[in-house]
Amino acid sequence: MSNLKLHLLFALLFVGSFFVSEQFQKILPTWKDPKVGLLSLVVALIWVASTLLEKLEKLENDMKVAKDRLERAEHKIRTLEDREVAV
Repeated sequence: MSNLKLHLLFALLFVGSFFVSEQFQKILPTWKDPKVGLLSLVVALIWVASTLLEKLEKLENDMKVAKDRLERAEHKIRTLEDREVAV
């Protein structure tokens, strides 16, 4: 499962949980939502931050590769232009 699909799934579950919670309270009067503790929140934020850092590192690497390819292409163009002028 790709990261995008995984995050979309969790977002859908998160939003869906609001609606399901209301329905559970109507159907089961004794239902109480679980409380999210500080530790759970910190773990979730660490997960989000690590995913963001991973994406940023990949983006930085992709930028380096694109810059290198551009420099090589420019060098080839200059070389071909110099050959054309010399002929």
